[in-house]
Amino acid sequence: MSTTTPNSPTYYQILSLSPSTLTTNSDPSTLIKRAYRRALLSHHPDKKPVPNTNATTTWTVDQISTAYAVLSSPSQRRAYDAALLASQTANATTLTNAQKAQFQTGIEPVDLDDLSFASSPAGDEWYRSCRCGNPRGFRFGEDDLEEAADLGELMVGCADCSLWLRVQFAVVEEEEEKGGNGAGEGGSQRL
Repeated sequence: MSTTTPNSPTYYQILSLSPSTLTTNSDPSTLIKRAYRRALLSHHPDKKPVPNTNATTTWTVDQISTAYAVLSSPSQRRAYDAALLASQTANATTLTNAQKAQFQTGIEPVDLDDLSFASSPAGDEWYRSCRCGNPRGFRFGEDDLEEAADLGELMVGCADCSLWLRVQFAVVEEEEEKGGNGAGEGGSQRL
């Protein structure tokens, strides 16, 4: 028994049945047999009265026979339903993750260089105003950047609302220079 891929028809589609119809019917074998015969007659090349040019799908006799064999056996149908459900769940999860990767509401990606910087005795601070009106709604310090250095991005929430910034940066390690100019001795510099 094969499981379905996202573009392949299910055995239920081939026989024009729905899973709920079979589970609610007291004798699904009769219903499956009628659907099997109807599918064979409507898709058999010698039995079609007039070729229908508007038909979008035509099932082969092998597809119809396989669908009948699987759906008419209660144990095979249970296994097929489980595999079909797992396949549909996996496809839905993949689609959801792809959608999440493309767009996230309330999260704005920015570069570290696009933020304002303020140096004070308490420490260096990067900040940006938020559209909620807080002039320093998004703010973080050097310690926050050091914690996120391995990822190269830092998620910063607004202090007053539910918006977020995804601050992207790169850490450039500088070698100790003989003259002592630049970022310092063995220090790192954020780009």
